[in-house]
Amino acid sequence: MNKIVIKPYNVIDHTDLPEMSVDQIPADGDPIEIKGELYYVCENNYKQQSDPPVIGVIPLVVRDPAKVLNIKNYIHCLSIAHRKVLFKNDKGICDLDNCDEMIIS
Repeated sequence: MNKIVIKPYNVIDHTDLPEMSVDQIPADGDPIEIKGELYYVCENNYKQQSDPPVIGVIPLVVRDPAKVLNIKNYIHCLSIAHRKVLFKNDKGICDLDNCDEMIIS
């Protein structure tokens, strides 16, 4: 399968992140790891006309949240990612308090 090069862009602090190769362009809410930190895709059609396509992402951990200009947008993007989180144990799907693993799909 051919790899696609994307250019992540942090929509919270407006910084470019390193280009990366992926099998397919990630959807809104998909997790991606960049330099050991977890980000979630938000605004995946940010600048798809560019080469490589620019994908808007938000970090899981926001340092200095008072500087986030649009916290409602961040929370909305995070809620999309949260819907893709599944907690499981040996009996199946469970609540956070009694689970053995967390799966982000």
